[in-house]
Amino acid sequence: MSRFKILMLILLTLCVTANAGAEDNKRSIPISIKASGSFISGSDFKDSKAAVTVAGGKIDIKATGFSFSYEGKNYSWDNVDKLNFGNGVDDPWNTLHRIAIGYSHFGKINKNWFYGAGITGTSAFEEEMSNSFGAAVRGNIGYIFNDNWKALIGARVFTNSVRTSAMPFVSIMYENYKEDGSGIFMTLGALSEAGYAFSNTEKIRFKFGLDGKTYRLKNSSTVASKGYITTSSMMTGAYFDWKPFKGFSLSVGPEYYFAREMKTYDEHGNKFGGASKQDAAIGGSLTFGYKF
Repeated sequence: MSRFKILMLILLTLCVTANAGAEDNKRSIPISIKASGSFISGSDFKDSKAAVTVAGGKIDIKATGFSFSYEGKNYSWDNVDKLNFGNGVDDPWNTLHRIAIGYSHFGKINKNWFYGAGITGTSAFEEEMSNSFGAAVRGNIGYIFNDNWKALIGARVFTNSVRTSAMPFVSIMYENYKEDGSGIFMTLGALSEAGYAFSNTEKIRFKFGLDGKTYRLKNSSTVASKGYITTSSMMTGAYFDWKPFKGFSLSVGPEYYFAREMKTYDEHGNKFGGASKQDAAIGGSLTFGYKF
């Protein structure tokens, strides 16, 4: 049995178990939905005069530990004849899709100690979904020092058709709010945030994060038939978050992308060619959310 099938079997078992527990719970099930759009301005590849602009959209749905998301990214190319991958005539690809389904559980061990665990299955592809699957398992344990400080340590294991990796992570969190909802907050880790809340409804937030994804290319791809492309980057952003009424939220802000590169792989997951590095680029995002 493949690694993906084993992990998905674990996910299914967790889902069935959690669903049985939810049926015993007479309280209403909280559901949150987020819809977002993003844009990354055109930027050149460092080894050529080719350039690409990226526009995307994403929807996230969460309910009692379960999560589902779909993300689509559209690529607009310039000077494809200058690229070091593809056939120099056609766009390497236009739209890439990613679907993810997962389950997370968090709980308390005692007054100070807490834990978290989760599993996610993904499919990221250009057209055909076969051999586009990946899965991740994660777990952490944390400690609450006082009303302001807490920290956690954990590990994440990820596998797809290109690679399998295990990575530890550490997060340190601080928050200090007044009765009117104003105050400061901070998270230091793989995804870092810091900001100031003016009230319960308005705040500014700064974020730093890493992003890396692997997509299965279509059967007729001019880059690599049934092959793969990986994209990676670092990003910083500044956002204004607003909650004008109960349940609804809006977040908008500029973003800056850097340390960007793409790598190509054949259908067997073997890397070929060099990494195609891109110049830094500015962008932005807009997110709407609602909690039922």
